[in-house]
Amino acid sequence: MKSIFSDTQTQIEKLHIGMIRKSPISQRLQVVTSLIQTTRQLSWMGICERYSNETVESRLRRFILLLYGDKFLADRLNRLLMEKGIR
Repeated sequence: MKSIFSDTQTQIEKLHIGMIRKSPISQRLQVVTSLIQTTRQLSWMGICERYSNETVESRLRRFILLLYGDKFLADRLNRLLMEKGIR
């Protein structure tokens, strides 16, 4: 097996992969969900820090565009959220 991570010894990497394969699917999905949530939180924090002089609406639009990659969808979702008063 070719090593995936250059900073991890091959034996340790094999052990980690074996543990992941043996874990229940529900646990693996929880880990993935947690990683997605953390990534979104860090993305939002980065946008807020980088564009701190912009309005919340503008930052939210940037965030939606980052998540979904579609300008039309970002504009539409942003409008809907603003209409509902969700920020």
